[in-house]
Amino acid sequence: MLIQRMETRVTYDIKKNDGEQVTCRKYNIRCVLCPNRSSVTDTQTTDPLQRITYHKLPANKERRDRWLEFCGHTNESFAALGSSQGLCSNHFEAECFERDLRSELLDGIKRMLLKKDAIPTIRTNGQQLTRTHDQQPTDDVERSRRKAEVEKLLNGEMPAVIPIVNPFQKHLCEERPKAKRKAPPLGTANDTSGPELIRVLSPLSETEMLQRIAQLERINNEQSKLIEQLQQTIDHKTDAINLAKAEMVNIAISLQEIKDNENKHVTTRLTYLLSERFSEGQLAAIAASSVANTSAAASTEVPWTIEDLAKALELRCINQEAFRYVLHHLRYPLPGAPQIERWMHSMYLETGVNKTAFRLLKLPAASLTRKELICSLNIWHTATPVHYDYDRKRDQVFGPNAQLHCIAVQGVYSDWMQLVHVDFDHNYNKPLLEEIIATLHQLGFRVVAITTNCNRQMATVWNVLGVCHEQHFIRHPITGEPVYMFVCPDGMLNAIHRILVDDGFAMQQNNVMITKDNILLTFARLMESVDPRIVGTLLINQRHINSENLDDSSNLSRKLISHSTSKALKILASEGGDDDTLSTLGTLFDIFIDWYELCTASSSASLKDKQQQASSITRLPYGTCEDEQNIILDAMFDVMENFSCTNEDNNFLPEAVLISINSMRKLLGDLRRDYPGQVRYVPMQRLGSAAVRGIISLSNALTNASGMRTRNEVLAHLCHSVLSDIPGSHVSNRLLQLGQLAMDISPDDLLRPDEPSDPDVRGVTEQNACSSLTNLIAARLGHKYEYLGERIVEIDRTNDQYAVKQGSEKLVPSELWSEQATILESYMADMVKERTPALVESLVNHIHTQHPRMGRELVEIYAMKRIAIKMQTLNSGLTALSNE
Repeated sequence: MLIQRMETRVTYDIKKNDGEQVTCRKYNIRCVLCPNRSSVTDTQTTDPLQRITYHKLPANKERRDRWLEFCGHTNESFAALGSSQGLCSNHFEAECFERDLRSELLDGIKRMLLKKDAIPTIRTNGQQLTRTHDQQPTDDVERSRRKAEVEKLLNGEMPAVIPIVNPFQKHLCEERPKAKRKAPPLGTANDTSGPELIRVLSPLSETEMLQRIAQLERINNEQSKLIEQLQQTIDHKTDAINLAKAEMVNIAISLQEIKDNENKHVTTRLTYLLSERFSEGQLAAIAASSVANTSAAASTEVPWTIEDLAKALELRCINQEAFRYVLHHLRYPLPGAPQIERWMHSMYLETGVNKTAFRLLKLPAASLTRKELICSLNIWHTATPVHYDYDRKRDQVFGPNAQLHCIAVQGVYSDWMQLVHVDFDHNYNKPLLEEIIATLHQLGFRVVAITTNCNRQMATVWNVLGVCHEQHFIRHPITGEPVYMFVCPDGMLNAIHRILVDDGFAMQQNNVMITKDNILLTFARLMESVDPRIVGTLLINQRHINSENLDDSSNLSRKLISHSTSKALKILASEGGDDDTLSTLGTLFDIFIDWYELCTASSSASLKDKQQQASSITRLPYGTCEDEQNIILDAMFDVMENFSCTNEDNNFLPEAVLISINSMRKLLGDLRRDYPGQVRYVPMQRLGSAAVRGIISLSNALTNASGMRTRNEVLAHLCHSVLSDIPGSHVSNRLLQLGQLAMDISPDDLLRPDEPSDPDVRGVTEQNACSSLTNLIAARLGHKYEYLGERIVEIDRTNDQYAVKQGSEKLVPSELWSEQATILESYMADMVKERTPALVESLVNHIHTQHPRMGRELVEIYAMKRIAIKMQTLNSGLTALSNE
């Protein structure tokens, strides 16, 4: 039978000397460290959770030693204090206590329990009547702990804290306090303790026991239902808490999204408002300056647009002090001088239509008059050998036979020019020229002429544009006015020189045949003549009759085809009697040189020169003495109409001369009509190619001096050549000088890195190209075309276990794919063709037409890789040749 243990506090009265009665406890426990005692602290609060509790030393030896060490006692010294000594709860941290949930749920008694592993850590000597520690944990922790405790109670995992009362035995506990007894109740003479607890236990009958069992079962059922309800309440509240947490997370996310959207809308709105006054580059500079805290750092990091750079250059050209004030003091977002210099120095490093050049032309356009806005386009090309290179964008190969093509715009009545288009091996067409003309028209310029070089390649351009001596112009894409075609007079004079010494020609009108042998024999007679009249006037030597010495300039040609040579020929003809060939040749030389001087006359000739040298009308601008000058043009026109080249490849010369003469006459009339009182003549020198030719020649000299170059190196030399032409008329150079910006820069500083070579073909030669590409394509496209090859692996056997050897996998091309690769290789024999646009595309189309069942992707990859191998091999040969 279980016996219920109850600690009943029995009180008794003690009469003090003054007669006051106090209530005392039978078991009065004192704290060994502070003045607290249970008889005082128990009366301070009715809340058992706030009441100070007292605790005996633990039975565990290790914990007991730690408690004694904290109290400063030993076992013997602590035992000497008596059994009523202990430690109060004020010397423990709040985490050392926990609520007795089992007692609260079963008996409804609230109390705080000291954890088994609790160690006192708080040392205080003052009296504290209630708990000072925060015993209320947070709601989430408290609910979680309660839930865990309930689960332990339900599962029976929590041990009993108090003895279980025997439900089958009825008991009565009566407290009978006895006043001052002199003798112990049980006959012990030395027992002087206080009142005793007398327990009277009566046996229960069977009926009472059954009733008691039924009552306990009912109570148990009610408690189980209550526990179930509490568990449901806990679960419901836990779910509510989790739901609330999820809602809080969602609310936090929504708030963050609202904040981000608000910031985004603010940024968008701010950008929209600022975009009315600032460009994208300036907005980027403002944003960068807020991070860098310095406008200089922001100016360096921002990728400025062409418009930003042009505006900064314009302000700097107006006044440098104003530019510095706006940039540094007002902190207005503008590019600095280094950014402007780098932009202008590298303006020709990009091929194609130059947007920077057009933006620079806009700056002086506002200060030019209508007459000074009249301009012409100058198309020029020159041989520029470069390393073999394949341009993926244009699908074209460049090499040692490459040519650098340029288009410059230059003023007719004003000394200015600017390169607006640079490219390699470009096939000029009408849409490109119309685009340039339309862009210049939008800037306020009027293009009235197009000047080209004189050779067979430019004759092809004339045919593409639909130009001939009868239709010697194209229509302006916007105004519809004629834009007349001209041919460079220096190029035409060089062509005449080359025809004379290499092929010869015939005059159809008088049936005079002038062959190469006749020309060479005549010049030999002139150079061997001892006639003082010939020796004193002749300016030629053996160097002038060798066409290989001719360059883009006409220096040699102007000495060979000159009035002095004509005079010597006439003297030689008079000595030879009736030699019509020499006299005809002398007359032709006079016509050629008069026409050339008229086509190269500048506007600097004054009226005084005209009056002093009436015979020098060829040195005056065309239109100054129009009637006399037209006589010269008529004579040249008649000569070219009867001029027949022995070599048909030179038939472009008569056509070029006739186109230029017709354009001269028509252009003068149109300008006088559109600019009455302003235009009296046409300075033909401004319609030539001397300015462009000088820049290109300087660039070629730099390139040739350093050997074979890449395209990027040629463009860097072109930029350097333009910057070096300080006394020239380049708009970009004049703006640099006006803004006091640096112009002296090395080509190496302008050089851009070339595209890296294809890593797939490094080390591949012409001999193993087919096999290497066969393996490469099989490995790359084997997942798409299964027939390309088979994957083979090595299997190792170790301890009767088989495993694939690491790194042993290899692909073996199939016989079918190897045969197809051999067929593809047969098409690649003569694939490198310079100046052939859409090279790979046309080759792939041709192969795909011949072999439609072969995958187009296979053919494209093979052709591209094969070109890369070919470029690599050819460049290696050029490098080896240059090193010898």
